[in-house]
Amino acid sequence: MSSVVKLIHADNFFPADDAQKLYLVASNLQFVEKPYGLEIDNFNLVTPGMDPIFSSVIGEEVIIDHARSGIFRRPMNCIIHFEEFDDLTEWCFIVALESTTFNLYNHLESGPLSKVNARSALDGYRFNYRNMMEWDVCVNIRLEPNQGVIFRPWLFHSIEDGLVQYYRLIGKKPEQEINEN
Repeated sequence: MSSVVKLIHADNFFPADDAQKLYLVASNLQFVEKPYGLEIDNFNLVTPGMDPIFSSVIGEEVIIDHARSGIFRRPMNCIIHFEEFDDLTEWCFIVALESTTFNLYNHLESGPLSKVNARSALDGYRFNYRNMMEWDVCVNIRLEPNQGVIFRPWLFHSIEDGLVQYYRLIGKKPEQEINEN
């Protein structure tokens, strides 16, 4: 069995002061409720040329899914979830624009001697995501502005309500490489 990288923590994602500038611009715009929190409706801001940077950090070739990336989000606090995904090559990336906390969870079986029942949506997903007693925090990362986390979408996670920018990355398949040339 080979190991699987599920999480990468990164510092200084944007050039100096750019995270603060994005925060100042985005925090003054209108947010609407979406499935994972409050977001600026129909507004995606993706810096061109980021695909090779993400590929270098992850260690495999990925492309940015522009339709699901560059989203400014104020996540719903205290709701455990996983992101929708179509393929096991997908990654999520959040960069904090203000202080927040990123948590990963394992689901616990109910009962006084609870044991781990599921570590990700790949192990099962029909759980009560609002009952915190059914969950065990296994990773807790405090993110300051301009720090980010790259993680697999099927991981059970929560993000406190600090403003973040969200990206979706997809592993490049051979047919994608052929079609892009």
